[in-house]
Amino acid sequence: MDDAFLIRQTLAGNRDAFRLLVLRHERPVFRFLGLLGFAGPAAEDLAQEAFLRAYRHLRDFDPERAQFSTWLFTLARNVAANERERAHHRHEEPGSELFDQADSAPDPLESAVASEQQGRIAGALGRLPEPLRAAVVLARVEGLSVEEVAAIEGCAVGTVKSRIFRARELLRAALQEEG
Repeated sequence: MDDAFLIRQTLAGNRDAFRLLVLRHERPVFRFLGLLGFAGPAAEDLAQEAFLRAYRHLRDFDPERAQFSTWLFTLARNVAANERERAHHRHEEPGSELFDQADSAPDPLESAVASEQQGRIAGALGRLPEPLRAAVVLARVEGLSVEEVAAIEGCAVGTVKSRIFRARELLRAALQEEG
């Protein structure tokens, strides 16, 4: 069952079809929110809000303009941006913890090294400006095309390419500084 079928079923009143959409897309949305600096309950709340918005506005989704996943990432990005703005007005910093995405390695030494490397990368990602972080996470972690990232970010493809390039340069410099 592809997303288009599940969307048609949901619009016809089948709530189980939307549950399948959520199950299909929840991990990428959680990972995306985690890499934007939200973790644990904050990421869960934001993901839930993004899925609720998707459900409420599913009739507005236009498959001619974007894939469902692209539309959903846009909703998640907007929810995250709103939360950052609210946190800023409350003079708080949203959580900077990131989800642990390392696969469990059978060797404890490999696991420790992978965990350390992941922590360094996550820390460097967390220090990137939001537009650069979002572009590199969507393109390199989520595997979206630059066209899809541009649609989510609401900017030109060239802007996405330059953001990814700049993010990679900043990440490389940050990781070299740390050794």
